[in-house]
Amino acid sequence: MASRDLVPVTGNVWQVIKDIAPVAQASRMFAVSEEQAAIVMLKGHELGLGLVAAFEFIHVINGKPSISPKGALALIHQSGELDSLSIIDNEDDQGNALSCSVVMRRTNGVEYGTTYSVADAAKAGLIKPEGAWTTYPGNMCRWRAVGYCADVVFPDVIGGMTRPEELGAMVTGEGEPVIITVEPRTADPQPAEDPASDVSTVSERLGQLVQEAPARPAPAPEPEARAAPTATLATLMEAGYNPAEIMAANNGAIPATSAECVQVLAKLKEAQ
Repeated sequence: MASRDLVPVTGNVWQVIKDIAPVAQASRMFAVSEEQAAIVMLKGHELGLGLVAAFEFIHVINGKPSISPKGALALIHQSGELDSLSIIDNEDDQGNALSCSVVMRRTNGVEYGTTYSVADAAKAGLIKPEGAWTTYPGNMCRWRAVGYCADVVFPDVIGGMTRPEELGAMVTGEGEPVIITVEPRTADPQPAEDPASDVSTVSERLGQLVQEAPARPAPAPEPEARAAPTATLATLMEAGYNPAEIMAANNGAIPATSAECVQVLAKLKEAQ
């Protein structure tokens, strides 16, 4: 398979994806909805990644798929299209990271090189106290330079995706997004009943209040509400629309809710 050829999505693969997506969402390991989990696996499968391995490299940031720098480099290496790769870390006399220079060359002769520096990160406002740019400036320069070269030399291999940091995510020193999961809040324990309370007195008072309360008129029957139309990512896929069409109809983002899926389906039908 040439690196520019997408791996076809067969019926069996799509069924496996539909089976795994709810588990991936329920595990809360990847901070994705069920629909987003399906898109991550579809995107990874088309680029030649395993369905579960796709979660290690592809991340949904602000509704859009992104690829980690390691993931981009992994796809480039497995593509068979990489002719040469040069990575040079530049430091000052005290060993402090200054920048990183990367040059990539493709087997078809396309070559590009770039240098990304700590000064560039400072100008872009990326350096924050206690952030990865402060703690691991050398790593951060390296992965940013690798990403920029991949954009120019191997955009087809990485599926046109950019890095999580470029979509606004906080990242680690390896360029991976920081995933924050929120544990469900448990209900506060109810105070124990006071065994010394006068139960009979309370019961008598409740009976008195019931007798004194005016009769409440029966509520008027509410009109039957019409059920809102629903749709899911699976609905769109089963209707014959591919991921590219779905994302194009949703301004380049993965529809994360049923309402978004309904709007996307309406747009796709209008375009036919």
